[in-house]
Amino acid sequence: MAEVNALVVATDGEVTMSGAKKAKANYDKVAKKKPDPAGLALGEEAAAALTAKDYARAKELFEKGQALCEVSKAKATKSKVPPKPEDAGSGGDGGGGGKNASATAASAATEAAAAEEEVEKEVHLPQPGSEGHLVAKFKANLPAIAKNFAVNTPKRMAAHLAATGGKWQTRFPPEPNGYLHIGHAKAMYFDFGVAARFGGHTYLRFDDTNPAAEKQEYVDSILGSVEWLGHQPFKVTYSSNYFDQLHEYAVQLIKMGKAYVCHQSKPETAASRQLLQGFQMHCARNNMQRYETPLPSGAESPHRNRTVEENLKLFDEMSKGVWEEGSCCLRMKGDLRADITSMWDLAAYRIKFEAHPHSKDKYCIYPTYDFTHCLVDSLENITHSLCTLEFETRQAPNGPYYWLLDALGLYKPITWEFARCNITYNVMSKRKLNTLVMKGYVNGWDDPRLLTLEGLRRRGYTPSAVNQFCRELGVTRNDNVQHLGRLEQCIREELDNVADRRFAVLDPLPLKITNHPGGAALPVDAPLHPKFPERGSRSLSMTSTVFIEHTDFMEVDDKSFFGLAPNKTVRLLFGYNVTCTGVNKDPLSGKVVSLEATYDPESMGSKPPKGTLHWASTHFIKGEVRIYDKLFSVEIPGKRDGLGAGVRTRVA
Repeated sequence: MAEVNALVVATDGEVTMSGAKKAKANYDKVAKKKPDPAGLALGEEAAAALTAKDYARAKELFEKGQALCEVSKAKATKSKVPPKPEDAGSGGDGGGGGKNASATAASAATEAAAAEEEVEKEVHLPQPGSEGHLVAKFKANLPAIAKNFAVNTPKRMAAHLAATGGKWQTRFPPEPNGYLHIGHAKAMYFDFGVAARFGGHTYLRFDDTNPAAEKQEYVDSILGSVEWLGHQPFKVTYSSNYFDQLHEYAVQLIKMGKAYVCHQSKPETAASRQLLQGFQMHCARNNMQRYETPLPSGAESPHRNRTVEENLKLFDEMSKGVWEEGSCCLRMKGDLRADITSMWDLAAYRIKFEAHPHSKDKYCIYPTYDFTHCLVDSLENITHSLCTLEFETRQAPNGPYYWLLDALGLYKPITWEFARCNITYNVMSKRKLNTLVMKGYVNGWDDPRLLTLEGLRRRGYTPSAVNQFCRELGVTRNDNVQHLGRLEQCIREELDNVADRRFAVLDPLPLKITNHPGGAALPVDAPLHPKFPERGSRSLSMTSTVFIEHTDFMEVDDKSFFGLAPNKTVRLLFGYNVTCTGVNKDPLSGKVVSLEATYDPESMGSKPPKGTLHWASTHFIKGEVRIYDKLFSVEIPGKRDGLGAGVRTRVA
């Protein structure tokens, strides 16, 4: 570090905003060409200091970051398209076995590894052990009276670094209450990619705190989807692994006077919340200090000031099944005057007389997500807890995530939020997906019309195409909706190169070639792939009768129509020119049932007419073809008329 420190210029007197911005401009020029990870992390911290108007600190950090980048061997690289897999995945049954399955898994793993260096193109997270980790979450406009709970003590940080060896540790924490969808693929791409880029680890943690909604079927599906996408967890854990420790933390909170057993009903709790909202609005409109203004009567739970002894007794009774389900819960005693509603005494434990898929019937009380998530992050020494934006207020530096860790004196991970993956004509909520499945709008979680990962797999998507889509999306904090066509384009581009060509006629119309020589079929040589002649060819047979699509024939020709019509000549793809000489119709319905034509024996290899048609001989193989349209008829389902209003019920 001597070389780096020598490059830092000490300043006398106060540093101005222009001085800090000049240091930033110099840093940006160097960091763009030599993006050293440690230098980029310092740049993030410097930017935060600049926002907080700590210009001296910002200037110092920008200069340190610039110095690190200047001496670094890192080089800026352009995004690379991953290599195409040798074999396209089979989409019919969503599976595949033997060599094909192994090849698909190996291809996915290779593709996922190639993605690691691209995953953080626009996101620079603090390094483990850095100042941005000591202060795990910074908010420039934190209210003056609010406390930043996200500060690690040097002792806690030292213990954390000793446990991790300074490695990056992220986690992918799905709740096993349904199948994963394309949004989870994006989260996995980020979670696993960030850790892998810096030689770290990623936990696959099942957030199994609600036994009423969780099934082993979902656990198995999630494990399969993670493997299919090529991700390799460092460890597979369950929140339920920590239930005993979480129970001890709950008792500790009660003894500290920071948790209480509440017997308010749901309507009573809702009424209290409304009073608190009214209190917030009243203080804001009248420019009154919230912490100097009494709360309105009824805003506070009548059980909030129970004694420690009474709360311990009631919580023990909850644990033993004395109280009925829904009659009471354990609440964290947060801050009822906070402008963050999630600080208003969130539930920590509730009673559920349900057998748990993992812990079986050991417990009848279960911790909530808000109580469990941060504690297990801390217990697993996660360095970077990456979540979608709906958790942003909960993970604010003065929010419940850090409040709980601070109250218990535990290590605090870095948290960072990013935008969800929303796609037109689809829903990305497991609750809504569950509604579609349970009400029979679709045929299970793996219905190919859904954007669940198993649905995409059945539809023929490959893991490399899904990962490519996630790579192209990148990571942003701006809410957005991606068009379905962008996802479809990823699989089209991949299959365009890797898939050999075959003909399929879905609505066959017989075409009898009246001047066919008869006997043996006429051989037609067709390339396996027109773009890659080196792959070889296949031999087709032009029999005396071939089949074209009904839609490729019109009784009355049109100049914009490139198909067949009476007395019109077209090319049978890779074969001969044919001219329509007759039309046969059903005498009752008047529907065209067959055509007659002549072929030109000298036309093969010549310049084709404007129409070229795919076709099938009488040597065809029958197959089942499922044609799916978009599941919903509206771009944003459920926005106006409810979830079921826009569902297409007909499947071709």
